[in-house]
Amino acid sequence: MRPTDFDGTRSNVSIEIKVKRVWSLSWDSAASDGTDWHNALQSAQLAGHKAKKLADLSLHQYDMSFCERLLKEHGSRFLGEYDDLSRGLWIAVLTKFVCCFRDSGKGARSLLKEKKVYASNSKALQDFEWILALRNKHIVHDENSYYGAAAFAWLEQDGDVRQVASMTYVTQIDPTLAAMMSNLVGLAQDYIRIAIADAGKALLAEVQAMTPEARTALPKSIHVALPTDHYDDIRKKR
Repeated sequence: MRPTDFDGTRSNVSIEIKVKRVWSLSWDSAASDGTDWHNALQSAQLAGHKAKKLADLSLHQYDMSFCERLLKEHGSRFLGEYDDLSRGLWIAVLTKFVCCFRDSGKGARSLLKEKKVYASNSKALQDFEWILALRNKHIVHDENSYYGAAAFAWLEQDGDVRQVASMTYVTQIDPTLAAMMSNLVGLAQDYIRIAIADAGKALLAEVQAMTPEARTALPKSIHVALPTDHYDDIRKKR
């Protein structure tokens, strides 16, 4: 793994918006013919179904690793006081985990299928449905929320009102839910590792089957797509 930085700049002159992004890149081997990596090797970008499958799986692994780190490094916070940081970390784990399984928009990565990921574990599949409902109802759409508020009045014994007020109530994270999430993330990581190994072997075989001339003609510069912004929509509304 060799991290580096990449600067990307995108601007829209009509509304004078300019955004500069600093990218952190990492390289992870998925399959090899057995030759050790050396400095004379040069990168060549791949396209097609097999290439996209490997790339999509690597994104899922990145997100699951994020969830795994938060659960391991900060899991004790979920079992203590429900403060802003613990709530933020818990919401981050829920949202990033579910985004690997549910559609996030046109052009997004191919999704993991829970019936494949947890095919041999019916209990884990039930737990997944529970976590999905928790995310959908209590985090994204705020139905039957784990926190809420009520209004009330402070009254004298004779019924005269002195104050009106509100009360906010928040439930702490159930330790069972945190353990459930840790198990689901771990099982997903196991599935993704195997899937990446299989996808890497298939992609390597496809590239090996190309002619030397075709491999030499592959793009040598890696194209990094900029994130989708809403600059054009803003400009059209003005």
